[in-house]
Amino acid sequence: MMRSSLRTIAAIGCVAALLTLLAVSVAAAAYKTGKYAGTTSQGEAIRFKAKQLGVKKFAFTVIVDCDDGSRFELKNSGGQAPTTDRGKFEAVFVGDGTTMLKGKLKRKRAEGTFESETTAPSGAPCSAGGDWSAKKQ
Repeated sequence: MMRSSLRTIAAIGCVAALLTLLAVSVAAAAYKTGKYAGTTSQGEAIRFKAKQLGVKKFAFTVIVDCDDGSRFELKNSGGQAPTTDRGKFEAVFVGDGTTMLKGKLKRKRAEGTFESETTAPSGAPCSAGGDWSAKKQ
């Protein structure tokens, strides 16, 4: 009878240790709050602010290429998006065009992708896509 109690206590101790390790690893994977800045694959600047439950105050430009040969900038700013428990987020910007920005925050770094669509004054479709990365300032 005593051995059964000792085994139960040992099993509970192992489970508690595993839960502690899991909590530490989840906390280590979390992102740091504050201002982030970086660049897109197009060489344009990207900035935003990470808060505890989301991201906001974005500022970035996307250069779109159009089917008629024209090319112009889509300036995206403002916006906000909640983050998942793993630091992922998606933000949509609507203005002269539509841009979908996806990202993931981890520790002091962030990275993701963007896709933009709009229409040129001539009526030609325009689009762009790429990657971005940023670091906590």
